[in-house]
Order: sequence, then structure tokens, then C-alpha cells
Amino acid sequence: MAADSDASGGAPSADEASVLAAFDDAAPLTAEEVASAVGLDAESTAAALDALVERGALRRKTVSGVDADARERPRDEAREDLDVDLWYLPEDRLADGDVVVTIDDDRAIEDALDELAFPGASELMRDWRRDAVRAAYEYLRERGPADREALAEDVYPAHSAGYADAESWLSCVAPRLTELPGVERSDDRFRAD
Repeated sequence: MAADSDASGGAPSADEASVLAAFDDAAPLTAEEVASAVGLDAESTAAALDALVERGALRRKTVSGVDADARERPRDEAREDLDVDLWYLPEDRLADGDVVVTIDDDRAIEDALDELAFPGASELMRDWRRDAVRAAYEYLRERGPADREALAEDVYPAHSAGYADAESWLSCVAPRLTELPGVERSDDRFRAD
């Protein structure tokens, strides 16, 4: 499963990807179970779990435990000693019992766009071209797979980014579009998961 970006808005960390991969079904896991499954120390596991909760990739719930020896629920402070924190996948990440592999994360897209280099004599021109790639991505997300011709016909007119013709625009947009998370290109057809 792909991981979301970390809480600071940067690129996904290897620890987060490993931790998220430990959740292969709807079963909740403790931090200790996750750490054991992925081979990370407690601190790294906790940091990755917190970042994934902040991104919405995981949920956290504290459940009150039962003292198995006493066969009853303890009261007040003693109960807190038995509380267990569990992490689990949100319902929208599960489909027919299977984990949804792709994670829609607008911040990850924005981070990827910020890392791309764009041609242009001014920051404003580079921002227009960044916006053109963003618009092409949003078009793919909303409309589904599209070829270069459809992108040029449907996206270029409103987001020309200073280019006089669609072919020059495509020369800028197409290679950068494939650098975004979840975008795949097969021949001249683009698809965003």
C-alpha cells in the first residue's frame, strides 16, 4: 500500500510506507504489533502512526481493557492502566474486504508539484505552468484516462500557461504529469489512480 506524505507535508517516509503496509485488512493493531510486523523501534513506529493518523490514512481509538484475572472492569485510575490504543484503516480504505491500495492525498500532489522544475522567465510564468499540470491531473481524476489530444482539447484552452499552441503546452505538461503520484502513462494515454 502506498503511504501518504508525512505530517510536515513532505514526501512519504519509508517508515510510514512500512507501517501502512502492515494494515492488510480491517483488523486493528497495537503499536507493538505494528513495530513487530515491520521491524521498527517503538519511537519510529509511533512517529509513523501519528503522521498517518494526521493524514487520514489511519484512525486511532483507545479501548478500555478488562482485568482478565479479576474478571471485571476496574474503576478510575486502575482502568487507565488497562487502556489499549489501536490503529486501524478507515472504512473508506476498505472495499469488499480488500484494502484500497491508492490513497488520494492532495498534499502529496502539491508536494510533488512543488518539487518539479518548470521553464519560464518569471516566478509567475512558472506558477502558471505548475497550475496547468495541476489542471491536467484534476482532469484525469475527474474524467478518467485521456490521451494527449483530449488533454490538449479540454485542458489547454483554459490553462495555456503562456504557450501559443497545444503541442508546446503538451511538451511541458506531459512529462511532468507522469511525475505526480498515481499517474501512469501508457503510450500517449494518461491515467490517474
